[in-house]
Amino acid sequence: NFAGSPKNRVHNIGVGAAWLNGMLVAPGEEFSTNKALGEVTAKTGYLPEMTIMGDKTVAQYGGGLCQIGTTMFRAAPASGFPITARQPHSYRVVYYEPAGTDATIYQPWPDLRFINDSPNYILIQTHSSGTDLYFDFWGTKDGRVIEQTDPTIYNIVKPLPTKYTETLSLPPGQKKCTERAHNGADAYFDYKVAYPDGTIKEKRF
Repeated sequence: NFAGSPKNRVHNIGVGAAWLNGMLVAPGEEFSTNKALGEVTAKTGYLPEMTIMGDKTVAQYGGGLCQIGTTMFRAAPASGFPITARQPHSYRVVYYEPAGTDATIYQPWPDLRFINDSPNYILIQTHSSGTDLYFDFWGTKDGRVIEQTDPTIYNIVKPLPTKYTETLSLPPGQKKCTERAHNGADAYFDYKVAYPDGTIKEKRF
């Protein structure tokens, strides 16, 4: 859900989702979200929006595409596919609650990747309903069973006092809020896939 997103962020989410809609993932293929999205510039339809760059929040073309990465990170494990690359955000983001279930993407890295380890193609379809973004994976059931725990959220950290950074990009005396204070935390969830042949794969994210 991306409720409360600025207009440019909503636009960028729509552009990214449209790029991925209809993608086919071959058996054995490693799917790269960044590769599938391709170039993220004004030329490909994106607008400037706030993006986390280390410990700062700055305007970049394609800001908001981590909504795409995060939704893909929830869809791929729910379908039982192994995640081969995933990086959480450097700090907690209100759009990606519950904490610990997010995935940041930015060209060329970090990326969100998974492997289609099924014997058949997967079709990815994307659509939105209001402020809810959906990723549907269509394929052939092979009997695998997925178990995933709710995130364990711990080590809650209260924000520090307001931090001011001097800049030459604003008129003298003017202030601009780029990020509002909220609690930080550590988080993890456990994930297990049981295959019909008795193989079990487990991972903690």
